[in-house]
Amino acid sequence: MDWREYAKMITDPDVAKFKDDALDGLRVLDVSMASPSAMFASSILAELGAEVIKVEPPDGDPLREVTPFGEFYFRNTGLDFLIETRNKMFITLNLEKEEGRELLKRMVRRVDVLIESFPPGWMDDRGIGYRQLREINPRLIYLAFSSHGHFGPKAEECAKIPDSNLLGLAESGYMYMTKELPEAGEPYNLPTAPGFWMAYYYAGMWGACGVLLALIYRSRTGEGQMIDVTSTEAINKIGMHLIFPHAFNESLEGFLPLDAGVFSYAFYEIKDGYAFASGYTDANFKALVTQIEAEHLIEKYPTVFDRIPLEKQKQAYKDVQEAIKKFTFRELAERMVKWKEEGKEGVAIYAKVMTPKEVLEDEFWWNKKLFRIYRDSKYQNLLIPSTPWRLSETPYKLKWLGKEIGENNYFVYHNLLGLGRDDLDDLKREGII
Repeated sequence: MDWREYAKMITDPDVAKFKDDALDGLRVLDVSMASPSAMFASSILAELGAEVIKVEPPDGDPLREVTPFGEFYFRNTGLDFLIETRNKMFITLNLEKEEGRELLKRMVRRVDVLIESFPPGWMDDRGIGYRQLREINPRLIYLAFSSHGHFGPKAEECAKIPDSNLLGLAESGYMYMTKELPEAGEPYNLPTAPGFWMAYYYAGMWGACGVLLALIYRSRTGEGQMIDVTSTEAINKIGMHLIFPHAFNESLEGFLPLDAGVFSYAFYEIKDGYAFASGYTDANFKALVTQIEAEHLIEKYPTVFDRIPLEKQKQAYKDVQEAIKKFTFRELAERMVKWKEEGKEGVAIYAKVMTPKEVLEDEFWWNKKLFRIYRDSKYQNLLIPSTPWRLSETPYKLKWLGKEIGENNYFVYHNLLGLGRDDLDDLKREGII
């Protein structure tokens, strides 16, 4: 069997339902509020087989109302929230009331992981923080998301500031480091941010990884632990290569579309749109400029050191741009392939800068099943992104989407705490659920 056929066969998402869940038997209680980071982290665990119980206040998580442009609502739920309801059960519980906190403590005895996103100290002040809950369940893994963490002067000063995606991007230095060069002019040289929840989702990914590591530790020792994750630190981790040059040269103000470390590693306007083009090492740069019929640039920028300094990057970028603009992407790709087939030294890399519409229309991604059409009794023809990892023995699974507020109250409270319908009616009248 051809390797590609074999790889597809063992990682095909369509056969996932016949395979084991990696986290089967793990129970997660997500009490976070208005936190995409926490929702994403618990979604990862849910897709891998954990039993995730999302706890909302009686009137629902405010995140339910968030959706792109205020236009995309499905059964009164925003798209951002809906996508992160994967495989979760939804219950309501009022943690502002003592009776609600007592119910939480009772549930904690029977869960493995608790996820929260309240201001640092909020849970502890109410007797349901990590140090109180670990007394109830020493095996508990406690994942806490916040804007600045749980200790230190800034954490205390900003304790009541809600975490936000832009806060993480702003305070990590990311927005400043990815602004345009000053000569771009107003308003283009302002600090920039990606058009998606980058800080939220990186924090969520680090949080989920922390839980998996804590589970390994618990399997050896029987002990749980606390995991402290902030969006600012999550972005700092991936932005270190940009922080260093700025830290040692305060005169630098933005790099886009240049690269502080590996120019020419940039995007350019071409005949049919935009393309990324790379030619960092001397051999690779020679391949790049030869393929775009600009061999004279080899003599002008003979070594890496003649291209990397920012002032030289600016001119080199203009020179490459002038030469590459007359080619279509297909022409660039064909020249790259021919160069390699002829066994010439160096590698130039190109990639088309695609619009979101082009991505959705690209058969490659549908063949890889990165996108899928979700259908059930509630939702018809809902386009959703799939999870990108493919595990051959314990793949992710999408079992359901879109639970209503408190939809699983009876199932969860009855199975975990033995409460009946009359008990739940009483709790609802008292505003506890």
